[in-house]
Amino acid sequence: MKLNPETLRVHVVPNSPKEGFSRKNLDNKDSLEFGVTDKVYTLYEIFERAVREVPNDNYLGYRPYDPVNKTFLPYVFQTYDQVKKRADNFGSGIMKIAIEQAKTQGQDELKRVLNRQWAVGVYSINRMEWNITDRALSTQSLFSAGLYDTLGESSMEYILNNSEAFVVVCSLDKVHKILINIEKLPNLKAIVSMDSLETVNDGSTQQASYLPPPYNTKSVDILKQWASSKNVRLYDFETVEKIGYIDRIPHHPPKPNDTFTLLYTSGTTGNPKAAILTHRNFSLSSVYASMHRKQYEKNKASMVSFLPLAHVYCRNHENIVMYEKGQIGYFCGDITKIFDDTQAFQPSIFTGVPRLLTRLYNTISEKTVNAPGLLGVVSRKAVSDKINNLKNKKGVHHFFWDKILFNKTKAIISKNLDDLRTGSAPAEEKVCDFLTVTLQTKIINMYGMTETLGSGIGSTKDDTDIEKNAIPFRGTEVRLRDVPEMKYLTTDTPNPRGEILMKGPSTFGGYFKDKEKTDETLVDTYWIATGDIGMINENGTISIIDRKKSLFKLSQGEYISPEKVENVLNTHPLILQSFVSGISTKSHLVAVIVPDPLTFIPWAKKIIESRRNDFDGMSAENCDVESLANNNIIKNLILEEIALLSQRFKLNGFEVVKAIHLEPIPFGVETNGLLTPTFKLKRFDAKSYYKEIIESLYQ
Repeated sequence: MKLNPETLRVHVVPNSPKEGFSRKNLDNKDSLEFGVTDKVYTLYEIFERAVREVPNDNYLGYRPYDPVNKTFLPYVFQTYDQVKKRADNFGSGIMKIAIEQAKTQGQDELKRVLNRQWAVGVYSINRMEWNITDRALSTQSLFSAGLYDTLGESSMEYILNNSEAFVVVCSLDKVHKILINIEKLPNLKAIVSMDSLETVNDGSTQQASYLPPPYNTKSVDILKQWASSKNVRLYDFETVEKIGYIDRIPHHPPKPNDTFTLLYTSGTTGNPKAAILTHRNFSLSSVYASMHRKQYEKNKASMVSFLPLAHVYCRNHENIVMYEKGQIGYFCGDITKIFDDTQAFQPSIFTGVPRLLTRLYNTISEKTVNAPGLLGVVSRKAVSDKINNLKNKKGVHHFFWDKILFNKTKAIISKNLDDLRTGSAPAEEKVCDFLTVTLQTKIINMYGMTETLGSGIGSTKDDTDIEKNAIPFRGTEVRLRDVPEMKYLTTDTPNPRGEILMKGPSTFGGYFKDKEKTDETLVDTYWIATGDIGMINENGTISIIDRKKSLFKLSQGEYISPEKVENVLNTHPLILQSFVSGISTKSHLVAVIVPDPLTFIPWAKKIIESRRNDFDGMSAENCDVESLANNNIIKNLILEEIALLSQRFKLNGFEVVKAIHLEPIPFGVETNGLLTPTFKLKRFDAKSYYKEIIESLYQ
């Protein structure tokens, strides 16, 4: 392929020994480890440096709950120095508890404990204690095994056993779930509750000084007795800090290649795999991301932490904030109140996912471009002007429209917002453009994997469309390899195509106790096979065009990537979730569609009111998703919407869904078990769950 040197936006590694060319970010064409002048290679060093330089700056904050008035109060913070003291004590306390227990089990177990590098489970929603636990474990060269708050019993049991966790730090509501399964957890000897076990719900507003509902003194006493009967030690966070404070165990700092955490990739089939991520992985990723941010942003990094910390995305961003000596505020625990939290905290970074951005797009649209009367007219003109400026490289600000309109929309998240990031799947370009101009900030679409620490390729401040104009992140090298069964070849003209492979200092060290899966994922020792199909553009950028995994064939031999079709369907405002399926003896696709009740019901009501004679007396006022889902007129209208959407996204004819089932119950982690804890569809389970429905759609 001949690249255009005038528009080239990546560095092509010369004499690449493999097909597909190796590509790097232009800023680090000489080395994947570049510009790290402060030589910090562990998160322990990054935190200790922050404490030395800004000991009295706020670091972690939360919103205390007022149980009397049933409201969340303004953020309360702890400084870097305060967090350090708590982390020092907690890390020492964990070691003391482990040493005491090991002494009862013999010299071999005591030696293992003293040698460090063993796991502590962490099981809760995002909160200060999770971060303090991370800081604490680093002081003793221990590592965490993260558990999603939404995990079912079998996954919890698997992770705690696979990681061989001796102790688990969890929120109070998880204690009974662990005790129910304690006979299946032979390694677990201690549970630490993040919530106090000692005080009653007396109306206090301090997070650690009241028992969250439905707990009370009596119920906690029952938990203590239960744990004691199972020979499990039950502590609360504050007690472990006190244990560690008395005759504190000195720090045992980690080395760069020591494990920082095990992150369990929520596989859509089988047990989750534990990606081993080191201090070096995370520290270099933080350095690279911060270097990129500082090219564009004026505010020190700060964020509201709400996406699961058991996932690499939020964990990585918390470390970026720590590297910049910024602030982290934890959400109140209710995702529906996330923008209340951001308005109270005023972060400079907002980490989202495409579905959340689409909801935000719909909310702002209703208040601006879709508003009735003069406001709607003015808003449409303002958005049009700003998008034209955006496309002509004139930036995200407009002196007039921002003053009268968009300063208010920006404040929906934060007046300090200058960095909005989204991952897990590409966000639609029209959504990104709209939010860019209404929030006055560029949106960075990121593509990566747990195994690459969330790093990989992404859009830049100039281009939001990751599917068309992605470049490698700093510290990442990318190449393609042939996928002949899909007819994607690195020799394709004019654009090479193939599976995306990535490597760099941020890439993982393999799967914990799973050499077979490690060997499957790592190509030529260091390259990670992503399972996604990329294409090289004339300017060297990379477009994501398909998905290798989960492919199936239709009767005429066409390969179908269901994720590709689902990503298109899920951009429609009427659709909350979708599951696309097919049978090899049939020539077309079918789908299970979960309507979004926030948009679907108002849309359906308007149709019923305008076509009353067609709906056999169905009342627009009393309709719900379940009754509408069984209506053939509604189904056919949704199919028409899907056809138009497929045309707009230029899907091939065989990729267009021809029959649908409207499902009133959303796919869930616990409700029907069709989602992983990271909200990815369990395709194998969904196919079994909807087997009869899929067959009926072909009749």
